[in-house]
Amino acid sequence: MFGSGKEDEPAQIDDAPNNVPKAAAAGDDAAVPRERRSGSTSTPSDRKSSDASTGSTNTNKRRSSGVGRAARDMFSSAKQSLHIHGSGPTSGTANVDKSAPSPIQKLSKVDPALNVQQGAHNNSAGDSHPGPRSTFRVGVTEDKNKKCRRTMEDTHAYLYNFLSTPAPSLGNDKGRTSTSDASVDPADSVAQQVIETDNGYFAIFDGHAGTFAADWCGKKVHILLEEAIRNNPNTPIPELLDQTFTNVDAQLEKLPLKNSGCTAVIAVLRWEDRVPNPQSSTGSALFAPAAAAAAKNASDSTEKGADGGETGPLSKDPNTDAHQVVEAKLRNEASRQRVLYTANVGDARIVLCRNGRALRLSYDHKGSDESEGRRVANAGGLILNNRVNGVLAVTRALGDAYMKDLVTGHPYTTETVIQPDQDEFLILACDGLWDVCSDQEAVELVRNIQDPQEASRKLVDHALSRFSTDNLSCMVVRFDNKALKARKQESSIGVDGDQPSQKGVSEAEAIVSQARKTMGEPEQSVETAAAVIMEEEEAETGAEPGPELNADALKAAQTNA
Repeated sequence: MFGSGKEDEPAQIDDAPNNVPKAAAAGDDAAVPRERRSGSTSTPSDRKSSDASTGSTNTNKRRSSGVGRAARDMFSSAKQSLHIHGSGPTSGTANVDKSAPSPIQKLSKVDPALNVQQGAHNNSAGDSHPGPRSTFRVGVTEDKNKKCRRTMEDTHAYLYNFLSTPAPSLGNDKGRTSTSDASVDPADSVAQQVIETDNGYFAIFDGHAGTFAADWCGKKVHILLEEAIRNNPNTPIPELLDQTFTNVDAQLEKLPLKNSGCTAVIAVLRWEDRVPNPQSSTGSALFAPAAAAAAKNASDSTEKGADGGETGPLSKDPNTDAHQVVEAKLRNEASRQRVLYTANVGDARIVLCRNGRALRLSYDHKGSDESEGRRVANAGGLILNNRVNGVLAVTRALGDAYMKDLVTGHPYTTETVIQPDQDEFLILACDGLWDVCSDQEAVELVRNIQDPQEASRKLVDHALSRFSTDNLSCMVVRFDNKALKARKQESSIGVDGDQPSQKGVSEAEAIVSQARKTMGEPEQSVETAAAVIMEEEEAETGAEPGPELNADALKAAQTNA
């Protein structure tokens, strides 16, 4: 359960430029009264005596005024030449930039998934609600932490009815894939009923260098993961999670803002038919890959027997009989279980409460980690001040295309069979919580709170009381173990072939189809729109270059002084 980084960038109140008034630079409300007190300490008599003494020093001030003006001009010129993001020559320009649509808003006009409206609790995946047979509940709380952060760069997403667990694809039987077929007509999927699968998807994305990567991932990752699962029913989920993260990196590289990135923690909770497997760390294996492997071995054995002139019970028709016999045998051994898969990059974390103990199901990828430091060094990078090349505090992330050879997107993954008598809830949170709270402390804080929304709020309030300096996002998933046991005994749900999943579409498909219906047919492709946005950004960046520093003028000013 061990395997695979957000830049910690709290706003420093004392780091305001020298030419900015202290009250304007301060992020803490307490800074304003301090400024006011310092400005009201002089009495009228003090000011009068000060004015009288000023006359005797006017000559000295005139002598140094030339140097002061030159220094101010130099620093002003330097500041403009740096092209600081968000700064403009006039307040009018700044207002125009602020009201201009962001790259993610521009792309939402051509990509229905990005056009999905935020759901309850600011859910990036859209509106998702528990059904009558749901065995878990989700609560989410987020806080910008306005005293320390100017913007909120976290996003989150969750679904109560993620894709059904696909049936295995054996031999030439290519049609046996998920009932939520990718070829469903988008126009029809709006009217089709959403399948209640009781399969959950939960994710938190913690952005750095802007919100673009985190916002994009909140809208897209679950869709890409569903597509990967649907197209590869025999592939283990940890492998598909890795493939999805790689796919996300590849797509982000083609989009604007290549310096934007995010850490990520994702969990998928599924009903699965599983067969005993002593070699597995969980003691069992997913039915589909096991059935596919067994069918292949049976076919190979049958073909070998036919070549050698031997006959056997499977040799009549290896394309049908072998597969059917093997699948029927495994079906008798299979049992329906609840399985949790996780994947993370960076320092966002997921913790499982098992009998009151905190079990971490993620790995913190930081520059301070020895193994991650070796990996970065082997890739040609350096760890300076616990940061990759002195820049990024995490060693794995989604996005960050400009340094992807060092900051990989391959996740650390886990697979856990849920124990109804022991497992109580999950906590997913960004590093804003974990920087000031241990895993066990978080579990103990909310173990006796049954409402997941109240529990998530409790954890965020605790982090604020501990003076966390980061954005805060916390998701609590509370298991209904009484309902979970009933589902296992009374009826089947969540797997292709179950009665509730005979017809319909996944929840994500229905949400995106509704967004597509609202926006209409896009005028151009996503690739074309992305190219146009990047061209506009390049033109805007090069349109008004800041003034260059004039070294000769500075030397002349110093000489004249």
